[in-house]
Amino acid sequence: MKYSFVLLLLFVYIQQSNSLADDFLGSTGKHLFHFIHVTDIHVTHFGHADRIEQFEQFCNELIKSMIKPQVTVVSGDLTHNRDHTFGSDQYEEEWIIYKNILTRTNVTQHTTWLDMRGNHDGFMDPNPESSRSFYRIYSNQGPVHKGSYQYTLTTKDNDTYSFVGIDMCPRPGAGRPFNFLGHISKDEMNNIRSLSAQTKDSNATIFFGHYPLSFTYSRGLDELMKHGLVYLNGHLHSGIKHLYARHSDGLLELELGDWKDNRRFRLITIDAGILSFEDFRFDQPIYAVISNPKAAKFKTPREPLYRLSESTHIRIVIFSKFPIVDVRVTIDTKFLGNAIKAIDHENLYVLPWNASLYNDGFLHNLIVEIKDNQSNIIKSENQFSLATTTITAWTRSKLVLFIHWPTFGIVSIIAALCLYILVLVFYRHRAQRMISCCGSCFSLWNKFRLRMMLLCSIDLYYYSLIGLALYHFVGPWYFGYLTHGYFGAIFLWGTIIRDTYLPPDMQTFMGAIQLVLFLIPLTLSLSSSCYYRYQQLQSSANLVESHRDRLIRILTVYILFIYSILFVLFWAYVTTASYKLAFLLSPFGLTLAIISLLLYIKSKRLKIEDFRFKSTTDDLDSSTADSYLDDNDQRPIITGRRTGIKTK
Repeated sequence: MKYSFVLLLLFVYIQQSNSLADDFLGSTGKHLFHFIHVTDIHVTHFGHADRIEQFEQFCNELIKSMIKPQVTVVSGDLTHNRDHTFGSDQYEEEWIIYKNILTRTNVTQHTTWLDMRGNHDGFMDPNPESSRSFYRIYSNQGPVHKGSYQYTLTTKDNDTYSFVGIDMCPRPGAGRPFNFLGHISKDEMNNIRSLSAQTKDSNATIFFGHYPLSFTYSRGLDELMKHGLVYLNGHLHSGIKHLYARHSDGLLELELGDWKDNRRFRLITIDAGILSFEDFRFDQPIYAVISNPKAAKFKTPREPLYRLSESTHIRIVIFSKFPIVDVRVTIDTKFLGNAIKAIDHENLYVLPWNASLYNDGFLHNLIVEIKDNQSNIIKSENQFSLATTTITAWTRSKLVLFIHWPTFGIVSIIAALCLYILVLVFYRHRAQRMISCCGSCFSLWNKFRLRMMLLCSIDLYYYSLIGLALYHFVGPWYFGYLTHGYFGAIFLWGTIIRDTYLPPDMQTFMGAIQLVLFLIPLTLSLSSSCYYRYQQLQSSANLVESHRDRLIRILTVYILFIYSILFVLFWAYVTTASYKLAFLLSPFGLTLAIISLLLYIKSKRLKIEDFRFKSTTDDLDSSTADSYLDDNDQRPIITGRRTGIKTK
């Protein structure tokens, strides 16, 4: 009797031990949670009907019928709010289409639909927090949340998962293009701080928003997300694929490609506190995520990584249109067996393994081949390591997601403008001192050098170009109705609208493009025009140009100037298309083109006394291979490569 009691206790202990071992990463679906992430839908009423139809199909077939996530995260740009050209506006038709999709599919009754606004949703919205804002009227979360919000759910395993949506859209919302970077106001930061504090006791906290952190003014946000497992975002579409990064504090940041053109979505699992994911196109027959072992490159110290080496089963979460008939598992080219469906979870496939065989600190290759009864086959693979240490590798993602682009933009344009000013000052100094260059200098460089000295010797051009460069720093670039009903001004250092200051947005990048593609070509065109005008004034004879020199003059003066004027007009239209009156009123609009034209016309009417040019014959002789000196006048004539001199 005594021995029987001891054996009974031993049996109960073994059963409890097995049960505990199976709780985490074992053969059952305990502590397994999955959800969906989709972003940048861009519902539009300007064509693209397939985008809307397929999104409705996505809601009906994948979310409601196949994957059935408890939560669906939609991280911004719900609507497109752009016309066929470069303008932007709030189009109520697009918001109605989005709302009708949610209503027709009834998807919000099958999943918790957590949508958040993006920069396109805020175009030309003077008061995004107002109840009259279309996002507040037609989105799913907007009617109850004017900004950031959080949602927490508790699963049947008594696990709690919190989702914190972060609204970084500028307030007020300007039209494009100066509404690209995220910005968190002080009031919104206090709101996020409160939301973050509410989620600290959850098993996992998922932060999401529209903007990657490197494209936002969000100082202090990393501290509020220090207990978060991941930050999900979109915004950049699929320009650079696989934008994933782990920050130095352990936060995993995952940018997702767009639905708009690429029909992308993400399936995420949290298995015993460990996050795994895969990005897919919506039209695949099979969707699978290996939840254990986790891919080594995505491990973060914020996860209970010790559970990987204690796990008893390889685990694959599979969703498919047709029944699965085969799940083959291979590690390091060695076939381990076929995973089978878990007894309590229809989408979980498990295969027993001895984790200690792979707990050696090295990377191992896991390949899972899945086949359905229609002979559709997909392969899913990752490299894993059971060590609790994380792996850091340099990728393009680090370049995009680690550089703070607002800071990079402002530093770049300031440096470029300063360099431009220094070049003008340098050639002004050279024009006044006229230091001779060596005869062995590259002739093309000498010609450029001489043109720049001639240009900078003329007070009108020197001070005009210096003034234009300095104006970038202090003056308003654009005036106009930057949002509905409100006049504003855009400066290099920020935007003033509705008595509100917004930090620099795309003006830093747009200004750099204008500097390189307009101001520099204009400067070169004016320098060439002054050069040929000076040559004309110096000549006492009618010089005959070679065909080659005539082409060079046409290219460097006329074509380059016409390009400069056309570009500045195009660029002014691109940047002001959303803002009423901005093209006509803005200093960098039509006004800049008119000033450029006046400078060019003046270059054709210069007099010899306008050139404050201290010349030496030796320097002019060395600047071109065939310089000619008139014996009667004893002044240098810059002829370039002339075929001859036509006498009077």
